Amino acid sequence: MPRLMQRLMALVPQLGARMRLAAALKAGEALCMGAPYGILLLVLHKLLERTLTPADIWLATAGMAACFLAQGAFCLLFTRVAYPIGTELCERVRLMVGAHLRTLPMSHFAGASAGDATALVSDDLVLLTLLPRMAFPQYITALALPLAMAPFLFAVDWRLALVALAPVPLALPMLGQCRKALDRGMRRRNAAMVAVGSMVIEYVQGMEVVKGFRLTGRRFASFVALLERYKRENLSLVFRALPFMMGFQAILDAGFVALLLCGAFLFVGGEATLFAYLTFLVLGLRLYEPVKALGTVYEITQSAGVTLDRLEALLARRPLAEGDAAPPRGPEDIVFRNVGFAYGQTPVLDNVSFTIPANRTTVFVGPSGAGKTTILRLIARFWDADSGEILIGGTPVRELRAEALFDRLTMVFQDVYLFQGTIRDNIAFGATNATDEAVHAAARAARCHDFILALPDGYATAVGEGGATLSLGEKQRISIARAMLKDASIILLDEATASVDPDNESQIQDAINALVGTKTVVMVAHRLATVTGADQIVVLDGKGGIAATGTHSRLLEDCALYQRLWADRQQALGWKVGI
Repeated sequence: MPRLMQRLMALVPQLGARMRLAAALKAGEALCMGAPYGILLLVLHKLLERTLTPADIWLATAGMAACFLAQGAFCLLFTRVAYPIGTELCERVRLMVGAHLRTLPMSHFAGASAGDATALVSDDLVLLTLLPRMAFPQYITALALPLAMAPFLFAVDWRLALVALAPVPLALPMLGQCRKALDRGMRRRNAAMVAVGSMVIEYVQGMEVVKGFRLTGRRFASFVALLERYKRENLSLVFRALPFMMGFQAILDAGFVALLLCGAFLFVGGEATLFAYLTFLVLGLRLYEPVKALGTVYEITQSAGVTLDRLEALLARRPLAEGDAAPPRGPEDIVFRNVGFAYGQTPVLDNVSFTIPANRTTVFVGPSGAGKTTILRLIARFWDADSGEILIGGTPVRELRAEALFDRLTMVFQDVYLFQGTIRDNIAFGATNATDEAVHAAARAARCHDFILALPDGYATAVGEGGATLSLGEKQRISIARAMLKDASIILLDEATASVDPDNESQIQDAINALVGTKTVVMVAHRLATVTGADQIVVLDGKGGIAATGTHSRLLEDCALYQRLWADRQQALGWKVGI
């Protein structure tokens, strides 16, 4: 427990002073809990000696009342100190995790589970709050009470004191074995719990697909299977730890039986007084009570330890390194110089070099999986290139401050995500101080003002988690309005019109084209008809390289791959559904 608390305080050192105060208050409460037994024994001693007077009784009564009042005061003060510590602990750790997640490279999120992150900052984190207000106080009580009683017990009869205290060190190894059993089992149980959390998120978010493909029963069966696994791991955890917990309790119970027998033997033999015998009978049970309670909070302690392991492992993940440079003022060409990149063992770009001129529109086309979206991610430094370098305005992106880089970027990706809140909040997400007029102007430019006004609450309409209450096309246009309102110098568009109906596609394309001349627009497009007016088109060959670079008309003359892509697009436009 002390080592666990040291790790916790190292994580949130701001709470250290209050934690020490809470420990002192709990120790005071424990001593006040034991003091009435001492007063009771003094009364018993006078009673056996036939020297007890009414004044002694009144004095003892007043003393016990004072102890109970002091105990209540210590308990109240401890609660007022310890419980806010648990709440603030949750707040600080969640903010710490949130701030740290923003600094991690996207490779972390590519391999991470949503259920893992959710469990870590919600259910699992609650276990840490039980340390300062339950587990640690119980540990203090179990430590303070025997230590306070030990000198008195030895003064009464050292032999019976040894018998009374000996079971404690004999029982503690059982807790050590219990810790090992819990440690193994809890890691498996946590893995099962994370899997359940991930499945819940996947099941709810994918409900339309599940129903559409009549997989409701099958997917639910998978969910049931995960719940069964979670149940098995929970039961296995209990059954693994139960023998050691029972052994721990049994040794302490056997200690009291041994104390009873030894005390009786010494008393009958005339080697111990009746007062000594009664003293150990009265204090024996009270001595073991707080120690026994350690077993009841041990699972909490071990669960909190596993959670702390996961938190420390997450916070130990190395952030994406950044420099302290700011992009120079003036034209900001984007240069890829011998860039190579792979997702794990899957190569995507191989020694690629090109220049995206400032204040022009550059479009990337190519086969699926050729690396078009990857290029946008590398520009935004969601990932770092494995080799080569990427420069903005002549400065390598690795040397730029993250805030300076993102101030110059705005992004519209194919997978649009809207945050819980109103439509206005989402449009103004990158410009929180924007006026209503500016928000409406961006919405008009993105061709979403009219449909927003048609909603029941207009711009105050709640979009739900992830924008669940809006269609894909509506979410796409709101994300474009959000990008326009930010007014960054570099705009990254990943198939920005993918989910927009044909009537609005040309209007949004006009709005995007209006940015040219003052913005550097970098686009990924599958609909080649939307990019014929681009200043530069880069054709990726799907093998890690570049097939050609040029304008639409030039590529139609010189690039066989572009000719094929264009021909495929024209053929697709002529498709008809047979009736």
